[in-house]
Amino acid sequence: MKVAYEHIIPSPIDRVIAAYGSEGFYVEKQKASGAISVDILEWETLERGKIRTKARVSEPSRQPAFIRKSDVDTFVDDGVLDPEGGTLNWKITPAAGADKFFLKGCIEFHAQGDSTRVVYRTDLKVKIPLLGSKVEKFALDKVEGETAAQASFLKEWLARE
Repeated sequence: MKVAYEHIIPSPIDRVIAAYGSEGFYVEKQKASGAISVDILEWETLERGKIRTKARVSEPSRQPAFIRKSDVDTFVDDGVLDPEGGTLNWKITPAAGADKFFLKGCIEFHAQGDSTRVVYRTDLKVKIPLLGSKVEKFALDKVEGETAAQASFLKEWLARE
């Protein structure tokens, strides 16, 4: 299942992309979303100014109670920010059940004068017999609120930086 949500950020595109390229922003964004711990595994600059990030994040479980095995979820967040292309492609790999949960997405940045239109795209597939579609719906129902919270955090970050 795929969803997309758009938000207008009252800041120029170069500042928005620079925030997403900042290790400090990444860690604070994860903690603002409820992360218990954020361990940066890799943070490197690639060709043409792309930035590859990889982090291990632990947070209170967001899984529905009927499939939850722990109160804490740990996952690896792997992404590539392409400032030139105006995109951030990411993929989440859970520590448990990585063969059953496929979560990836793309954040697109579009200049709109002195503002930036940010499009959050999410793609989720759950391969659990009889429950997969219910789990997908449960998770994707939360994406709208999560993207709104991320956009709000981005606005706050840019206002204070």
